[in-house]
Order: sequence, then structure tokens, then C-alpha cells
Amino acid sequence: MQLGKLNNKKFFLVLLVFFLIILKFFDTPYNLYSILNWNYNERMEQKYGNCKNESWGFYKTISDKFNLERDNIKIINEEGHVTLENLFNIKKDNSNDTKYFILLNYKSKNNESIFNGKYKFIKNYKIKFRENNCYLMERND
Repeated sequence: MQLGKLNNKKFFLVLLVFFLIILKFFDTPYNLYSILNWNYNERMEQKYGNCKNESWGFYKTISDKFNLERDNIKIINEEGHVTLENLFNIKKDNSNDTKYFILLNYKSKNNESIFNGKYKFIKNYKIKFRENNCYLMERND
């Protein structure tokens, strides 16, 4: 009879340790804290960046300021992160002659102009909106 109680206690202890490891692995206390204290936009910007990483904050800003839903837009994220156009009803187009062009996380060398960088087709565009190292560019007409 004592052996059964001892096995139950060991099983419960192993289960408790496993549960605590899972909580730590998924960062549950911090995630719960952030859900309670920050709204959705703040959490998304904190996780996916404003003008870094996936640049969620920049997408949000330009989708609020400009009506870009009907236009095809070329999007390049210099850091190689995924682009989030589907979250903001933006139609992505990979051709170089779109009306708008979004360049995310662009870091120039020695403070050179964006127009003197590695993208030659960018000379056909003008800067419509810029925030840090993220650009919304409109084609020159």
C-alpha cells in the first residue's frame, strides 16, 4: 500500500515539474502580463517591430494614412523577414513598375542616399512617406 502512495507522489511531482517547464518554455507569465496591460496594436508592434523585423507598425501607419487597397505594391524587406501585406489588404506585386513601392529596414552604407543604393529602379520613385529606415515610395509621373 505504501508503494502505491509513493508512486502517486512521484508521478504528481514529475507532472508538476513538466507543467512548470511548459509554462516557462512558452513564457506564459510574461504573455499573460502583456495581454492584460497592452492593447492589440502595442503588442503587435512590440513583437513584430515598427521599422525593424517584419515592420508591423509601419504597415499599420501607412494603411491608416493612405488608401492603398486598390493598388499593386512592390514590397522588399531588406532583412529578409516575411512581408505582412495580407494582414492589411495590400496587393503585393513583384514587378518593378508598380505605382507604389515599400522598402523596409533599408540600411544605407555611409549615409548614402536611398536613390544611390543597390536598387536601380528606385530612381523612378519619390519618397511619399518615411519613418526611420522604412519607406513608402510613389512612382514619378
